[in-house]
Amino acid sequence: MFERRSDLVKFLTVVETGKIVAAADKLAITQPALTRAISRIERECGGRLFERIPTGVRLTQLGSIVASRARRIMNEIDDGKEYVEAAIAGRAGRFRVSASPIWMQAFVIPAAAAFHEAFPDVELKLKTGGWRKGIRLLSHGSSDLYCGGVDAGDVLPQYLRRERFLDVTSGIVAHRDHPLHAGKIDPGDLTRYPWIDLEGPSSLAFEGKPSLANVLDELHDQTGIRTRAVVRAGIAGFLLMSTGPWLAWLPLELLEQLPGVPIKPLPLAFGQHKYRAGLVIRRSAADFKPFSNLVNTIRSVALKSRK
Repeated sequence: MFERRSDLVKFLTVVETGKIVAAADKLAITQPALTRAISRIERECGGRLFERIPTGVRLTQLGSIVASRARRIMNEIDDGKEYVEAAIAGRAGRFRVSASPIWMQAFVIPAAAAFHEAFPDVELKLKTGGWRKGIRLLSHGSSDLYCGGVDAGDVLPQYLRRERFLDVTSGIVAHRDHPLHAGKIDPGDLTRYPWIDLEGPSSLAFEGKPSLANVLDELHDQTGIRTRAVVRAGIAGFLLMSTGPWLAWLPLELLEQLPGVPIKPLPLAFGQHKYRAGLVIRRSAADFKPFSNLVNTIRSVALKSRK
């Protein structure tokens, strides 16, 4: 029923005028063409929609039901068109961003504040998580942008675009008052303390790629000792690290971008890995001016941090 928007317009014009001839004139089509269109709609609906009266036509009981639905459909179409135009212009819409915890804290949150000032009517939904979670959300259509480490071996589908623009070195960090800051550290010392995985299971292991799981495997190879329990805490891990002698593996260059988070790198080269970070973008979202603004703002904040 109503496979064509034009049929809705023709039907409702007849309803509005109450006359076939007047409706045809208003639509700038011939009377026979309009009559054929109404007959086609009646066949689709399974009954007569109009009955003839001396002054023209009026709706049947079925016609009244169909007219009510037709008006609702047209309103939805008009509202949808208006919403799409508003979204493209930045007066409405919603974008969903996932990011590793340190990117969320250091770059995405400051960028989100600037974005909201520029586009106050556009909603942002933010989630923390590592590479695996970020790509899964993008693949499921539940996210438009991932921010964080992107040097994984995964081949991305065509509808995603990867940008590598930030060189980082991740290493082992701890609260500034952690006892290991006091002197020389032996790898065995690292097995005596609990660890926090801020990115959760999604940070686990890419063969030959940097990850906390690989660091802990290296530690086991050197010491023969498995570390104490790993707590997967997401962004809450920053708060947890202030409560005890926890260890974590984070991008060292980005620690200065965490105001109020008293975390320092441990003085050792063990566990350090260099890789590239950046963004993974859903190509279709880039059609929207607000989304491009958000991407550019996050990129700008991240690059500015390295100057």
